[in-house]
Amino acid sequence: MLPLKKIKRYLLSISLQAKIIGMVIGLTLFMGTVLSLQVSRYLNDHTIAFMEQESKSMANELAYKIPDYILINDLYGLTRFLNSTRKNRRDIRYMVVIDAQGNILAHTFGSRFPVELRNHLRLLSRRQNEVQVLRTNEGLIWETVLPVLQGWQGSVAVGVTDTFVRRENQDFIHGLLLTTFFVGVTGILCAMVLSWLIARPVKELLHATHAIRSGKYPVLDPVSRDEVGALTRAFNDMSNAFQVANEARREKETISRNFLQKIITSQENERKRIARELHDQTGQSLASLSIGLNLLERSAGSEDMRYRIHQLKENIEQELDAIHNLALELRPSILDDIGLVAALTMLVQNFIKINTVDIQQNIVGFQERRPSAAIETCLYRIIQEAIHNAIRHGRARHISLFLEWAETTIRLVIDDDGAGFDPDILRQTDRLGIRGIQERVELAGGTFRLESEPGQGTMIVVTVPAESNTSRG
Repeated sequence: MLPLKKIKRYLLSISLQAKIIGMVIGLTLFMGTVLSLQVSRYLNDHTIAFMEQESKSMANELAYKIPDYILINDLYGLTRFLNSTRKNRRDIRYMVVIDAQGNILAHTFGSRFPVELRNHLRLLSRRQNEVQVLRTNEGLIWETVLPVLQGWQGSVAVGVTDTFVRRENQDFIHGLLLTTFFVGVTGILCAMVLSWLIARPVKELLHATHAIRSGKYPVLDPVSRDEVGALTRAFNDMSNAFQVANEARREKETISRNFLQKIITSQENERKRIARELHDQTGQSLASLSIGLNLLERSAGSEDMRYRIHQLKENIEQELDAIHNLALELRPSILDDIGLVAALTMLVQNFIKINTVDIQQNIVGFQERRPSAAIETCLYRIIQEAIHNAIRHGRARHISLFLEWAETTIRLVIDDDGAGFDPDILRQTDRLGIRGIQERVELAGGTFRLESEPGQGTMIVVTVPAESNTSRG
């Protein structure tokens, strides 16, 4: 069964044009072979019947004519007659006249009569009116032995060769094969034209299908009115439907992307406003309160009062630190004022300060230039979310952060030694905000890749366009 499957797989892999041409070639060879075998068989049977009839006919003719020479004992004239007859009849190989005792009276061999034939004829002198086929080094010979007519006791033997007849048969078969060859070549040429006419629109449909996959929607010209033309028209309808559906999908994606961009922008603006209010109002109020408590602590009369005031100051300082961290997490002002590199340095230091984690930071290519504000915000939020997930969910102890600005793109790689997870399951639940990271990357026109396995840590690779904006800051 395995070879049959391989043959089937091979036949299915051949192109349509090659299949049509191969079928025509195979059919031509089959028909030519069958026709040649049938004709060869017919000619062979016809040759056998013809040679038997020719041998008998010549023997009858000689048996009728040679008594005149025998009666007058003109053996010389008989020999001349035999040689003349053989010369005029190319199929005759030999003629021999034998008397009743088996003696050879005349023949056409000249001075050298074959000894084997002499013994053979002596044995056959008693077996007359029969046709025998002799196999000699010259080929087949049909031999007929008949009694001489008009009462003379003796016989005549005639051997007829099929050399010339078979040569004519071979010439005929060669001509037939040559004709079959030219007919086959003509059929192959016609098959090539026909297969081209059939395969060309199919190939055009195939190329058009690949074009649809790449986002193009070609319309083909149905050059024929047959099934292929109907298929082409159906393809054009499908292509138009795909184009309409794709345009509608792109329009929806554009609306959704713009809406998402507005949401993210509004979210960032709101975070910036809240962070500024926390810093300017709440932070300033608590700082003023801390200063007032310092003054109150100095003027306190008892030790117990100073202790209570000191406790209040420590609580206020803790709240100030919490407000500072919250404002930093919401929107660090350093990101807008100085840039992404400084903001990331502060973010990493804050993560190291709060958590027991080692973060290695490597930033390349940002000397004296900054990407656009949107790209800075995008990268900052991605790094913030990725490190947070690695510490909280992956329980990572070592995190590597690599950020490189190379020509027109920025590449980000975050790798950790955490618990890892199954990306397929995570994409279904999206507990770690992976979809949000992907949406940010897509809005920025970049690419996102996530690699993780349970127990093997996690690696995030992001590439976004730089969109340099060196005029800021």
